Amino acid sequence: MKRTKAQAQETREQLLLAALDVFDRRGVARASLQEIAQEAGLTRGALYWHFKNKEDLFDALFLRIFHDVSQRLDDDIRNNAPDMLASLRQALVNMFERLQHNALHRKFSHILHLKCEHTQENAGIVDIMNRYHLMWQEQTESALRLCVRQGALPSDLDLAFATTWLKSAVVGLLQLWLVKPERVDLSATAPRVIDVALGALQNDPLLRAGAQSSNP
Repeated sequence: MKRTKAQAQETREQLLLAALDVFDRRGVARASLQEIAQEAGLTRGALYWHFKNKEDLFDALFLRIFHDVSQRLDDDIRNNAPDMLASLRQALVNMFERLQHNALHRKFSHILHLKCEHTQENAGIVDIMNRYHLMWQEQTESALRLCVRQGALPSDLDLAFATTWLKSAVVGLLQLWLVKPERVDLSATAPRVIDVALGALQNDPLLRAGAQSSNP
């Protein structure tokens, strides 16, 4: 019987969810396509009908999460939202809310930060991670540039350094929570960390172009 589009999509979804479980349990480098197919209750042939290899499957997972997290901010940047700083803040708050309340986002973040081995054997996966991290960095810098144009951030803000600063604050909190979630009240802490990070962009002279930290 010919597979319908809905059946094919359902099978693909089974494989993605199974991959999440296997990657989380075994680590990405040690996980095999055979294990993922078995976890989904499917044959390896069925898996190959949807995905060429492990990297292709991981890329599909990353694309879904990245789209969920970034689409609204992308739209705001493209449409020149009138208050880009508020849009950026809301995007970051939403990201942490998804992390806390969406099991798929939480499990993928756990895999991404704690289960992706940076080894030569895992180079293809690491390349995919780097590609999406670069996309996130470029999106963040575009949002900050628009904030500067709107006058919400200083005209002499060092955009590259400011992007690194903001990512450091966000990723640092994310990893702290993933390692010991019981030690961090994410719903209370995330908005404060975001506000402190954005406030520093507005007020800290060390985030301005040409600034240098004084020697201790």
